Formats: sequence, structure tokens, C-alpha cells
Amino acid sequence: MPESLSHFAHHLKTLRKARGLTQQQLADRIGLKRAALGAYEEGRAEPRLVNVVAFADFFRISVDALLKGDESEERRARGSSLRVLSVPVDASNDKERVAVVPVKAAAGYLEGYGDPIYVQGLATFGLPLPEVTANLTYRLFQIEGESMLPIPSGSYILSTYEEDWHRVGGMRPYIVVTRNDGVVFKRIENRLDSEKKDFWLISDNPDYPPYSVKPSDVVEVWRARGYLAFNWPTPAFSGMERIQGTLDSLRAELQAIKSGGAC
Repeated sequence: MPESLSHFAHHLKTLRKARGLTQQQLADRIGLKRAALGAYEEGRAEPRLVNVVAFADFFRISVDALLKGDESEERRARGSSLRVLSVPVDASNDKERVAVVPVKAAAGYLEGYGDPIYVQGLATFGLPLPEVTANLTYRLFQIEGESMLPIPSGSYILSTYEEDWHRVGGMRPYIVVTRNDGVVFKRIENRLDSEKKDFWLISDNPDYPPYSVKPSDVVEVWRARGYLAFNWPTPAFSGMERIQGTLDSLRAELQAIKSGGAC
């Protein structure tokens, strides 16, 4: 496969996934057949110039960036409403894999999140569950700390990429990749359209106060969809169980005293 065609195929699929579009949806927007778009993304067909221009216009990047992957263009795209996301792909079937970002890799992720080579080097896996749909990009982030109890520290959060930050919020849980605090797991109140113009990050654990993060400090936002944990969460009623156990012990001791006195 010619290098330019390989670059085009990779960037086209990456841009489509970043928008959360299926092949059919993008093909309809451009005026193509889905099979033709699939051939472009797999590098099996060379696109006509008119289609390359149409793709570039749709994704609001230059033709040169689409064909060659110009770094400065991709960085500009990431900084606007469209962010170019690198995704790991299975070479045998060209299907996306779920990349795993453990706690020990969180610092490196801030430097390499936009580098296809770095992302491809992360551990990956497939998740053949009906809830994990093919038209979304997934990533698994490990969290640490107690700010989101009862989800225990060390859990892995399965998340989907949010390309449009105006859609995040509603007090839903998210993984937020920030320049200053790294990878954090919080609920978000979206205040971009208010005078605050920020995200209000809130912990489930009331011992951790909420705080403000400006969009300029945010690198990526991922919506939490589920989690994998190897330590069972502590139930909220565990304290009541301990109290009940203590009362039962006291009752048993009192009964023993009464029985001894009767003798």
C-alpha cells in the first residue's frame, strides 16, 4: 500500500471515529456508498480528488493534513471542536481495540495520547458484549484514590470518547485528562455556557470538595460507561452491620449474666 494512501486511510477512520459516526452515516454526509468509504478506510481504493476535498471540508482540516497527516494541522484540529484521536487497530481485521491506561502509564499518556505509535503500544483487548457498540471508541483507564468511593481505588473505568465537550455534564461520571492533574475520575457539571466557562468536577466521596477546571487545561474527556474492580466496594450499610453485631454480642453477654445469677 502506498504510504500516502496508508496515511489517508488511517486519518479518515480516525476522524470518523472521533466524530462518533458509523461508516454509513459518514458516507451519507459525503454522498458516497458505504462500500466505497470502507474501501478508502482499508486502503483498498484510491479516492478521487473531489472526495478527498469533500472529506477535508467536512472535517475542517486541510487536504494536505488529511493525506499526509501534517502534525501542526492535527494539533490545530485537536484544539478546536474537532480533536484527532489515535486509536489502536487490530492489524488482522482492521477493527478497533480497547486500549488500557493503567495508573503507572498515566503520566506518559499525557505526552503520547495523540501519538498513534504510543497508543498502539498500550495493552489492548476486545470486548464482545452487546453494550460495547462498534460505532464508539472505548478506552480503559485505571483510577487511584478514594475520591469516587464506593468505587474502590485501583478499579478500571470503561469509557467512551467525547468529541464535543458541550455535550458532557449532567452530573454523569467522566474520565478527564488534564494537563495539571493528569487522569481524574469525576462527575461533571458543565458550565461552559455560563459566565464561569469551566467544568465543575465533583467527587462522589463528600470528603473531597469539588473544584473548577478550565477547558484550556483539559486534554481529553471520556464518558464512564462501566468499571472493572478486583476489590469489592464497601457497602454503605456496613456500619449498621457492625452496630448490629455489637448489640447482638451485648445481648448475649447480658443473657449469660442473667443465667449465671439464676443459679
